[in-house]
Amino acid sequence: MIEFKLSRDSSLPLHMQLLDELRHKIKSGVLSAHDRLPGEWEMVEVLGISRATIQRAWQAAQDEGLLYRVVGKGTFVAGPSSTAATGDSVGFFIPEYRGTFSVEMLSGAERVLRKFGYRVHVASTDRELSEENRLLLSLDTDGSRGCILVPARGDSGRVLTSPQFRVPTVLLDRPVPGAELPCVTSSNYEGGRQAMAHLISLGHRRIVFFARPHLDLWPVAERYRAYRDALIEAGGNPLPPVLMDGNKEMSWFEAYIQHDDAAVQPLVDLLRSPQRPTAIFAVNDWIALLAQQAIALAGLNNPADVSVVGFDDLDIAQYQNPPLTTVAQNGASMGAEAARRLMTLMEGERSEAIITLIPTRLVVRGSTAPAP
Repeated sequence: MIEFKLSRDSSLPLHMQLLDELRHKIKSGVLSAHDRLPGEWEMVEVLGISRATIQRAWQAAQDEGLLYRVVGKGTFVAGPSSTAATGDSVGFFIPEYRGTFSVEMLSGAERVLRKFGYRVHVASTDRELSEENRLLLSLDTDGSRGCILVPARGDSGRVLTSPQFRVPTVLLDRPVPGAELPCVTSSNYEGGRQAMAHLISLGHRRIVFFARPHLDLWPVAERYRAYRDALIEAGGNPLPPVLMDGNKEMSWFEAYIQHDDAAVQPLVDLLRSPQRPTAIFAVNDWIALLAQQAIALAGLNNPADVSVVGFDDLDIAQYQNPPLTTVAQNGASMGAEAARRLMTLMEGERSEAIITLIPTRLVVRGSTAPAP
């Protein structure tokens, strides 16, 4: 193991000493570009300092552009190839600009890429596969070195899966069947388990999954799988999912603002039935708001009669009446990790269909209560 000399008698904080030692070893050539650093727990044992101290030092080093991290592989020394040549750019293509989650992913990616000298070219695909293909084909002519892509829906006729497409690309939010590309996404299954564990702990067993008819999309499928697994393990019976009408892929925001009461009528009918559910797990926050509206249309109260859990933790969630219990995604961490994975691809790492999962967090607010 590389030796880092620290002094507890020094007035300089330990994390600053460790940072200075790292700078010196890089400058003197003891550490070279892309060398892997020892694991944090290994350094805790050898140096006798806390893991928090090491993490603080490494974060400062990463902010200086001295290190980069790859989830599941470790922390590495950044080198000249980790810094872009003047004018180098990467594409960041996203279905839409609306919503705090999209902005957070872009912000996280851009913060990392700018630190290493890249310009970020942002464009919206408007959720159209044809526009996604056009933007990807333009990468070569634009001189872009790589791309971060939140895929549009649809799999056939995709440029991304063509053997002729060779631009280093990292997927965000969901993988694409047939594409041997790394993907950074939320731990949707674990997030779904967090939501269901909360409802089950409150005594709910008649829980329904509420979504639009896109159960084939990977994040949605993972949340629905979590719903079924958790309920079966708790001794409950999964109900058929209640799906809003309309097969065209649109943003969740569009689904919210363009709906009429007829769109949620299947849920209203279920809530008026003798065997109504006592809780609703909505696929995301916008759909959760529609669930709250359906509860009111059914003449019921949220949460006294029916509890609601969403997914995303958008800004709007905390301002509802009642405020929405939800599962928070960390868009900034997803974007930042996608940027780091992209830089390793641009430096020559082989592209593989590896999914990196970013943890989620349950946020309990007023839309959930014990089962009536």
